[in-house]
Amino acid sequence: MIISRTPFRVSFFGGGTDFPYFYEKHGGAVLLATINQYCYLSIHKLSPFFKHRFRASYAKTESVLQPQEFQHPLVRECLLHLDIQEGLEISHVADLPGRTGMGTSSSFTVGLLHALHAFRGDRVTAEDLAREAVHVERVRVGDDGGHQDQYAAAYGGFLRLDFSAGPKVAVKKLSLPSARLRALEERLMLFYTGVEQSSENILREQKQRAPQNVAHLQEMKSLVDEAERVLEAGRDLDDFGALLHHTWELKKGLSTGISTPAMDQAYAAACRVGALGGKLLGAGGRGFLLMFAPPDRRNKVRDALSFYQPVPISMAGDGSRIIFQS
Repeated sequence: MIISRTPFRVSFFGGGTDFPYFYEKHGGAVLLATINQYCYLSIHKLSPFFKHRFRASYAKTESVLQPQEFQHPLVRECLLHLDIQEGLEISHVADLPGRTGMGTSSSFTVGLLHALHAFRGDRVTAEDLAREAVHVERVRVGDDGGHQDQYAAAYGGFLRLDFSAGPKVAVKKLSLPSARLRALEERLMLFYTGVEQSSENILREQKQRAPQNVAHLQEMKSLVDEAERVLEAGRDLDDFGALLHHTWELKKGLSTGISTPAMDQAYAAACRVGALGGKLLGAGGRGFLLMFAPPDRRNKVRDALSFYQPVPISMAGDGSRIIFQS
């Protein structure tokens, strides 16, 4: 048996500039961090005594004779991509639900690829896993979306990613002093809205509106530089919260479905009692709401958002790992 553990991520700045239709012309940059919430993929060689040759357990269970018969597109395409011939049982569990804006699909893909490579005895790097996950999700499956999530899941840590027209993604790990990182964690609050929904329609509209969104996206890209300076130059962390507020206002202009009136009301309620900024990590009122609040105002913000479920988080320094191999 082999078990991989792969983190989920929180994206702070630059989301939307990691789409090829934008960064191939204008360049892209993202600032994000992985958190201590994970997905786990286990694979086990299936004995020949079963009628099926492959089984995958996730939200449901599929038993098939050939990989191409799987309905789950990521399971199917990962197996086909690596030309897995031996019968396998695959099981998935996670700390957070999918379709909630935390990069869960890419963490699943990276984690499954990592486990399958380990099963074959391959040595792979974080760069290998990130590139293969992008290929599986964006080419083989054909999902719309950017390229930040795959790199976050594979590399882990507090990252700045820079995208350009070439094939290389520049990955920079921010080395923040532990006290600085703890101070940031004390100001970040994550809330689960309870809504799970695919963002495919919103991403499709966002792509269609790309020519009108160029100015917005370029400004969102510039905020990556400013936020990095705040963190690394020892500036007041309240500036980080103000930048989050600014990027959220810009993000809402990218598509009509990014937010909802109910989400806007919740965000405003948190700001009235002391939050300095934040953003919805999903879209269309779904997923997780990230808020930034000084430590002495956290309780008031939590009370203002009492209809959402708080999720304690801290930063995770590791990307995808094989945590067990029998």
